[in-house]
Amino acid sequence: MEHVSFVLKIDPDRAEEYKIRHEQVDPELESQFAKVGIRRYHIFFHEGILFAYMEVEDFEEAMKQLSDHPANIKWQQFMSDMLLAWENGEAVKTIPEMYRFESE
Repeated sequence: MEHVSFVLKIDPDRAEEYKIRHEQVDPELESQFAKVGIRRYHIFFHEGILFAYMEVEDFEEAMKQLSDHPANIKWQQFMSDMLLAWENGEAVKTIPEMYRFESE
C-alpha cells in the first residue's frame, strides 16, 4: 500500500465553494476510486493550499486508469475553474513523505 500526498492551489476566497462541490462528488467516480485501488483519500485546506492524502495500491497505475474514465474527465472539467497552476504549469505537486508513525 502506498501512502501518497500532494498539494494543489485554489483561491482562498473560493474555499467554501470547493467544499460544497465536494459534497456532490459523483458516486460513479468514488466507485471508480475503489476499483483502481484507492482505499483512503482525504483533502484538507489551509490558506489557499489543498493538501491531499491517499492510501492506494499503486498511485501511478491508479492515476493512469482514472485519467480516461468518463466520470473523472467530467469531474476534472467541473473543478478546472478552481485549481491554480504551480510554477511548472501542473495542478498537482506530489510531496515526499518525511515521517510516519503507525500503531498496531
